[in-house]
Amino acid sequence: MKKIAVLATALVAMGAAQAQSKSPLYGELGYTFTKVSSDGVDFNPGVLRGMLGYEVNPYLALEAMYGTSLSDDSTSIDGVTVKAEVERTYGFYIKPKYAIGSGVELFARLGYADSKVKLKVPSLGASASDSDNDFSFGLGLNYAFSRNVYMSADYMSYYNKDGVKADGFTLGVGYKF
Repeated sequence: MKKIAVLATALVAMGAAQAQSKSPLYGELGYTFTKVSSDGVDFNPGVLRGMLGYEVNPYLALEAMYGTSLSDDSTSIDGVTVKAEVERTYGFYIKPKYAIGSGVELFARLGYADSKVKLKVPSLGASASDSDNDFSFGLGLNYAFSRNVYMSADYMSYYNKDGVKADGFTLGVGYKF
């Protein structure tokens, strides 16, 4: 969490130092509280997620996403400890959006995500990883602190097929260049 606080402070400082611009580019950095479920077993690894976006117009943006684990999570299965982490995740999205008030924007994301998850059994010295992709979607809200800096909160479904589900809630900070 300290890394996120430092990065958020840097983004806010950049916004204060830079002249206001009208570039359609923006970036977000956030922490995702992820849940990966399969056959009644849940893991909750923490993921650092970055988004790079391009505003096509006031109602539509295009985004690219990349994320990687900040923390793993473990659970006991039949007395054996199993750890899980999201090695990487990336995606591409269409983002319809609508300003609903002063500095408040509601948005949806529709797209594609590919993720790679690694499982480890420390007591056996064994590990395995697998990657897959699926349709990805979500809803969120942005709140602008200034013309360039905003806070973001969203829920995303990254994967949901073959009995495996990966989703998460993200809190982040964004900067419009």
